[in-house]
Amino acid sequence: MSVKFIAIGNRIMGDDTIGIKVAEELSEKLINEKIEVVFGETDFEYALSKIDDGDLIFIIDSTYFELIPGTVTFTSINDLSLGNNLTSQHQPSLIHLIKLYGKNIKGFVIGIEIDKIEFSTELSETLKRKLNQICEDVYVFIMNNKNI
Repeated sequence: MSVKFIAIGNRIMGDDTIGIKVAEELSEKLINEKIEVVFGETDFEYALSKIDDGDLIFIIDSTYFELIPGTVTFTSINDLSLGNNLTSQHQPSLIHLIKLYGKNIKGFVIGIEIDKIEFSTELSETLKRKLNQICEDVYVFIMNNKNI
């Protein structure tokens, strides 16, 4: 079993890049923990090709659940089905492809609540201010769940 951290997002859509920014910040620490970091961005076929049966994966992406911007949510992949929770700006979603191809994996979707999506290569001021805390929350979660 391999542990993989997969960052999803679009680098030119403002807060949609939050998963990639977190992966960039945590990359060295995760690699030191023997966790492979995959920058899937909007290429779900590439990200899917990096997932093997038996893997434990942590997928990080932006969310819009009408929560406070910067809120970090954690959802087990087993709790997601093809019928719900699969709305994505990036169609089809990576979760949809994992389910569709019957990948036998365990893992979590780590969502970071956005402030705004717009054409920009920068995060919103809200997420910039919260980036360090978001990274810490994500890292602690991964360390607490990397051996399930």
